[in-house]
Amino acid sequence: MNAEISKNLYGKTVAVAVSGGEDSMALLHFTANFCARFRIKTVALNVEHGIRGENSLRDSAFVKDYCKTHGIPLLEYKVDAPKKAKADKIPLEQAARILRYECFFDAVKSGKCEAVFTAHHSSDNLESVLFNLFRGTGIKGLSGIRDYNNVIYRPFVKVSKAEISEYVKQNSIPYVNDETNFCDDYTRNFLRHNVIPKIKEVFPEAEKSVLRLSETLKEESEFLDTLAKETLTSRDGSFYIPTDTPKAVMARAVIIALKNLGLVRDYEKTHVDDVCALTEKENGKTVSLPLGIKAAKEYNRITIFKDRACEDETVAVPFTTGLHALNGRTISVLPCGKISDEELKKGFYADLDKIPDGAEIRFRKKGDHFTKFGGGTKSLSDYFTDKKIPLKDRDGILLVADKSDVLIINGVAVSDKVRVDKNTENIVQFS
Repeated sequence: MNAEISKNLYGKTVAVAVSGGEDSMALLHFTANFCARFRIKTVALNVEHGIRGENSLRDSAFVKDYCKTHGIPLLEYKVDAPKKAKADKIPLEQAARILRYECFFDAVKSGKCEAVFTAHHSSDNLESVLFNLFRGTGIKGLSGIRDYNNVIYRPFVKVSKAEISEYVKQNSIPYVNDETNFCDDYTRNFLRHNVIPKIKEVFPEAEKSVLRLSETLKEESEFLDTLAKETLTSRDGSFYIPTDTPKAVMARAVIIALKNLGLVRDYEKTHVDDVCALTEKENGKTVSLPLGIKAAKEYNRITIFKDRACEDETVAVPFTTGLHALNGRTISVLPCGKISDEELKKGFYADLDKIPDGAEIRFRKKGDHFTKFGGGTKSLSDYFTDKKIPLKDRDGILLVADKSDVLIINGVAVSDKVRVDKNTENIVQFS
């Protein structure tokens, strides 16, 4: 266990994730016997995944008996990985991992422990790097398995499988074998049993070499993350990245923005690439992303924001005077008496009698057009561009419209068609 881990967890409770296999039993034994010097209290955590029928239940029972015999408190979880895999249409391995980590975080959130130890070792790190390499990855994927991340710690990540096996032998630690570890149907097991042994025949120190590579790339990755955070700015829930940002930094800034907007797992590399490609596009170009997120080129920056007009199903209400709210935005339509020319210049006023029956209060739609003061009709989109209204704001501006004819752009402009003139008798103010 490195000094950083022991310092972070001094005096705290740690749950060791135990499947009953050799690696996790070694970690449980090590933690329970050698971490007391750091005043670390050890509990065990077992997740029964519902994958291997009676064998899986047998392994969980083995863990339970061992903990009872050695006076180690046990946190027991039972999940249905096959059901999740089928429902989410994902590989069984991935479903099991997601559910397993949900159990880990639940143990921490519920106050049963303050951190979780997993038994990943340097051989797992080699598998992870190769898996990510063949799948297609960047620096983060080649950085391998971190020794700790948030509340998940991996004390054995720099320890080899051979060293763990020797520790188990010397301490006569019992364990069970998971037969799925010997099945090549699982991608990582294929690498473990067919690819890595061939690599080690030629490069016996492959694990240590890859571990050194991972540590170097981890440092570089953290540096790029720091640059990305410094480059990214935010305001009112939107995120901004200068267009002259180097792509390696921009890609990370895009991912940070997407995660902050709620797109944590469902983004793909193509989404990030599409956003970065906006730097070469003309002003006003946009990219639509999952969860109603959009990215737009706005002059010398890329803006990433949530399309507020998509936040619920309320799209329009009939035009009347009063206060109206749609999707968290409000528009006030208040009758007022005669006003001076000077007041007309300072606010947004319209002739109530010129607004047709059937007009609606809504957000913009494709095909909308607007007649500006003094005449001249153009598309609403072009008018917004002329007024230099940021793309992120356009979908959240409330309008008064008669079909596709926009009469009021709240807070921006009043159409020439409903302007107040010398014959106006009923004036309404918009705000």
